[in-house]
Amino acid sequence: MAGIGFELKNLFSEDNNTFQDIKAMAYSALIGVGPWLITVITLNILMFIGKQYILSRGERNLFMTGIVYSFIFSQLLTGAVQYLITRFISDCIYSGEQKKLKSTYIGTIKFITIISFFIGVLYFKGQDLSWFYIYTLTALFCFLSGIWVSMNYISAVKNYSYSILAYVIGNVVAVGLGGYILKYSNNEFFKNNLAYSIILAYTIGIGITFFMLFSYLTYIFEDSDESEFEFLRAFKRYTSLSFIGIFFNFGMWSHIFVNWIYGDSYRVGGVFLSSPLYEVAVFYAFFLTIPTMIYFLVFMETKFFPIYKRYYALLTLNGNLVDIDVEKKKMIDVLKEEIYYIMELQFFVSFSVALLSKVIFLKYGMDLYLLDLFRVMIFAAYCTVFISVYITIFLYFDSRKEALLISIVFFILSTFFSIITSLMGNEYTGLGFFVAAFLSLILSEIMLDRIAQELNYITFYKQNFSFNIKAPFLEKLEKILNRKLIFPLIIVILLFLSGCTSTHTKDGFNRKTKRNWNTMSYYNKEGYNYDGYNQEGINSRGFTKEGWNIYTDSPYDYFNFDFSGINSDTGKNIDERGFDYNGYNRITKSKYDKKGFDFQGLNKETKTEFDKNGWTWYGLNKETNNYYNKNGYNYEGYNEEGYNKSGYDKDGNKKPIEGFENENDASYENIYDKDGYDKNGYDENGVDREGFNRKGVYVGDEY
Repeated sequence: MAGIGFELKNLFSEDNNTFQDIKAMAYSALIGVGPWLITVITLNILMFIGKQYILSRGERNLFMTGIVYSFIFSQLLTGAVQYLITRFISDCIYSGEQKKLKSTYIGTIKFITIISFFIGVLYFKGQDLSWFYIYTLTALFCFLSGIWVSMNYISAVKNYSYSILAYVIGNVVAVGLGGYILKYSNNEFFKNNLAYSIILAYTIGIGITFFMLFSYLTYIFEDSDESEFEFLRAFKRYTSLSFIGIFFNFGMWSHIFVNWIYGDSYRVGGVFLSSPLYEVAVFYAFFLTIPTMIYFLVFMETKFFPIYKRYYALLTLNGNLVDIDVEKKKMIDVLKEEIYYIMELQFFVSFSVALLSKVIFLKYGMDLYLLDLFRVMIFAAYCTVFISVYITIFLYFDSRKEALLISIVFFILSTFFSIITSLMGNEYTGLGFFVAAFLSLILSEIMLDRIAQELNYITFYKQNFSFNIKAPFLEKLEKILNRKLIFPLIIVILLFLSGCTSTHTKDGFNRKTKRNWNTMSYYNKEGYNYDGYNQEGINSRGFTKEGWNIYTDSPYDYFNFDFSGINSDTGKNIDERGFDYNGYNRITKSKYDKKGFDFQGLNKETKTEFDKNGWTWYGLNKETNNYYNKNGYNYEGYNEEGYNKSGYDKDGNKKPIEGFENENDASYENIYDKDGYDKNGYDENGVDREGFNRKGVYVGDEY
């Protein structure tokens, strides 16, 4: 279970070579927090690109919130197996059964993919979100879950550089593809779904990272005919490890869930609850804990491991009690010394940033509303990261009960105090999470002292037992999942279920009872029933069931559409601009007409009733407040006489020169040649010798 840290010991110089140590530190930082930093940089670049091309704040929030949800819930899902899989890998290596790793890795990926796909389908079922959003976000959720599992197995082969390479390539592709689609793509679908463009690009990038890790691990591990789902038996023996991951991860995120419910949050895309300001404060606060992650990864683990190894060698082989006690004291002393040093280092960083935070916020124009919340979150993150350190240490000593206790207490306190402080008011937001983390950290220190005192007894006691744990249900499940066709069958069933007609409409109405799920009544939140009428019998367009519009007091609405959607001017289901009564343009296949105006007359580029040249959709000029600009030309470029700047009318006829009305005038020969064509090759009707008018339209037959 040593993981990355123990391997780093080989990188450090034994003769105090400063350059070598700096190189090792840089490498440690890269493999320790590199994936996180790469992801953070990528998301910030995508946000920047989004601001340049996505004008709507709602669309930017949709793509960012969709990605955030995928990250949060993929970590919650894999948290249930993270510690358990790590222990299973460790046991396989210790017992010399590395041949099991490939089959169990494939089985773990299958298992996590099925569950994550099922959760994605279940979550989005009946939601008011386009199918392409749903399946892309579900795929992103599955890829991220697969990456978290793959990183556990990467520690077994210790090729951390490859994992960094996979992250870099995937994220570079995401940024490049996202920027290309937004800037250069002429595809109408992407132009009308800008937020989806970035989500798709990021999903493809993350998918590349996952498949690079998957391909490498399946290539490097030894082939075998072992059961792919043998790791399921570990759920029985190491149940506590699974719950440690569940409770700790939920403790990490529960305060955000509470803020979504009780805090200043809103619903994005009708699907996601979000509290962007709170989430930003949490993110930057945890960003400050990077020094702890690096130092713990390098110095604590590399210094701790040699003493740890000697202690257990004495304890389990042939050491005497005096030597064991001496080695134990050395180990605990080094352990506490390093923990307290890391705490001092991290406290200096956190406290310094807290003092300078106001200056930083003013310097970069950040929202001062976040300032107090950010300061509280700095110290909440400080406590939380050390809770994680203590849990890791407990697991080194196989003190799973103590680690589980800390995780449960952290989750309960985090949820409870977050609810209490949220109800107290916005000024107390985040304080509950800090109190919970602080109390859990104190308990962790107390538990470490207790473990240190009883370590010899606990270890000797466990050595006297051999475990032979039966798990009939898990063994039966393992056999079922090992059948070759079962995995494709499950995927097909899930795809079928995701495409089946829901028992509820996208508005939340039960198709049979016609009651609304959200309000538990026959009316939705907007006050309309299953058939679309409010309690007065009027629909959202203002029509009664008899087809009379109460707003216009006529059979037509403000846009001249009747109850059935027929336009009074055209007699068709579209108006003169091509819009139907829902505001969708059937000609352009979008929300905008050929001029770039929507159903209500707002321009796509300017978001006002005027385009960039100052014209409305019906041709009124902003500057002159009439249908002609200051030069005397209308929207189509013709003056009041019906001629454009070149002197031609809409039919291509040249404006007659004053004093010469026809070919009988003396000047006719000076204008037209003997065949009746002017110097530009057009006759008096504006048609050339080939039969094309000035607009390039063939009119020869008619002419």
